[in-house]
Amino acid sequence: MLIVFKENQILFVVPFLVFLSIANVPRLASKEKYGWAFIFTSLTIALLLVIVAFELYPRLLWSNDIQANSITIYNAAASTKTLKIMMGFVAVGGPLVLMYSYFVYRTFWGKVDSSSEGY
Repeated sequence: MLIVFKENQILFVVPFLVFLSIANVPRLASKEKYGWAFIFTSLTIALLLVIVAFELYPRLLWSNDIQANSITIYNAAASTKTLKIMMGFVAVGGPLVLMYSYFVYRTFWGKVDSSSEGY
């Protein structure tokens, strides 16, 4: 199970950071720094996912019966043509989504007056 960590001992930094992050959350909560406690809780989750990724690499899904039936990053990868087509969609759609989000933000910006009958 710890084969990856035994081969690359520098990776033991990640579990150590998880430990420090978990230990820091109650300290921050007792000081009523809830924003920072949330950030360190999120960091803990992200680092735990990194540990899982280290252990699974290069497999994405394990096969119980036959090891060759496992889905790896190599047999799950998209073709180059598909990636180029998707890049076109992202190049056009990404800025459109950002402009629309900015438009909606500016449209509904400000405080709502509860004494009036509507916006």
